[in-house]
Amino acid sequence: MTNRNGHATRRMTTQFGRKRIDYELSYSTRKTLAIDVHPDLSVVVTAPKDASDSAVEGKMQKRASWIIQQQRFFETYLPAIPPRRYISGESHRYLGRQYRLRVHKSDEDAVKMARGQINVYLTDPNQKGRIKSLVVGWFRQRAKIIFQELFDEMAAKASRHGIEAGSFRIQRMKNRWGSCTKEGRILLNPDLIIAPKQCIEYVIVHELCHLQEHNHGPRFYRLLKTLMPDWEQRRNRLNVCVVGA
Repeated sequence: MTNRNGHATRRMTTQFGRKRIDYELSYSTRKTLAIDVHPDLSVVVTAPKDASDSAVEGKMQKRASWIIQQQRFFETYLPAIPPRRYISGESHRYLGRQYRLRVHKSDEDAVKMARGQINVYLTDPNQKGRIKSLVVGWFRQRAKIIFQELFDEMAAKASRHGIEAGSFRIQRMKNRWGSCTKEGRILLNPDLIIAPKQCIEYVIVHELCHLQEHNHGPRFYRLLKTLMPDWEQRRNRLNVCVVGA
C-alpha cells in the first residue's frame, strides 16, 4: 500500500491505556519522525528510513496523549444540534438568527422566508414528512448559495498566503462542521447554515489552512492567526450559536 506521496505504508496500532490508536506508517528521507492527526481522525506517521519499529512505538507512546487530544478536538468540533420536529411554531436558526416555522395550506408546495418566519406552503399540511423534506431542501439550497459566496471570498484571501483552493462540497457530517480530506477536498456540513456568516468564514478558513498544514501544530495556528486574527472569538461564537439553536 502507498500513500498520496507514493511512499510505501503499513497499518499499525499502539495501545495507550484503554485507548487503541491506529495509524498509517510510512518512511521517507526525513531525519525526524512526524505525527499528523487529520480532520477525519486518522493518524499518519512518517519516519526516517532507518527508524526501527521500537523507536516508532516509543515515539507514539510519548505523543499518545497529544494524539488523543487532537482526535477529541475533531470529535467535539460540532456540538450536538437539538432534533427538530418540523411543526408550526417551532424555532429554527438561520445565519445566527431565530425564525419561527409556520405551515400554511396552499395550492402548491413551497418555502419562503418573510417577516422573521420560515413559511412552508403545502397542498396537504398534514403531510409531516413533506414539511421536513421541504424545509431541509430549502436550508440546503441556501447553504449552497451562501457557502459559495463566502468560500470564494476566503479562498481569494488564502491565495495571497500561498494557499490554492479548488472547490468545496456540501456533505453532512456527524461530528464536524467541515473537513479537509487527504486528497485536499474541502467538505462543509449543510447544518453550518444555522451560524452567522462570520462563523461560517471561520470554518472555511480553518479548512483552507489544512490544505497547507495537515495537523494542529504550531505552524497551523500561526497560519490561521495570520488569515483570521479573531478566529478564537468566531469559534466560541459558533459553539454558543449551536447551544442556543
